[in-house]
Amino acid sequence: MKSFRALVLLLSLVTDVSGSVPDTPQQVVTKYNNYKTICTGLGYKSTQCNGGRTEGPIVFQSSYKGTLENLKTSETVKFNQVSLNEGSAYSTTTGKFTAPLDGVYSFSWTTMSNTGKYFITEIVLNGIPMAYNHTDSRGLSAGYCMASSHANIKMKKGDEVWIRPYRNYGQNALCDEKGQWCNFSGFKL
Repeated sequence: MKSFRALVLLLSLVTDVSGSVPDTPQQVVTKYNNYKTICTGLGYKSTQCNGGRTEGPIVFQSSYKGTLENLKTSETVKFNQVSLNEGSAYSTTTGKFTAPLDGVYSFSWTTMSNTGKYFITEIVLNGIPMAYNHTDSRGLSAGYCMASSHANIKMKKGDEVWIRPYRNYGQNALCDEKGQWCNFSGFKL
């Protein structure tokens, strides 16, 4: 009896696959909805086809408009212009990026100093230094020095990352009135 049922099932599948007339669009939708109802009844949950991600992008691009001078040790550099803030994780009020989700985030920042000046910074995770950036124009007789740095940081939801002077080396960063020379950006990998 079992082999007869298997043969009937196999023949019905072959007939259905080799099929006769293709389904109309309405029939395809009806079958899809029926399968969806069955799967939902079995406890399966519907997800979008987006690689398993359930959130949108998390990315920001900020800059500083003006000149940063004589910052104190551990004073946060508050990049005051934001051109991109998908996920709203960067705050111009605090100057900090707050991770909305667990994951690895990629950050970069750039500063520029004037002739005879320096501006040494660090990126910190919850107050712990993770990487440094050394902009030093003290050896120049004229011109500017610009430096960039990068860090990939594993974060938990609610962790904070920000830029601050390294020790008391926040003497001078020339960022200009358009905010083009001093930047801080990041995104979730």
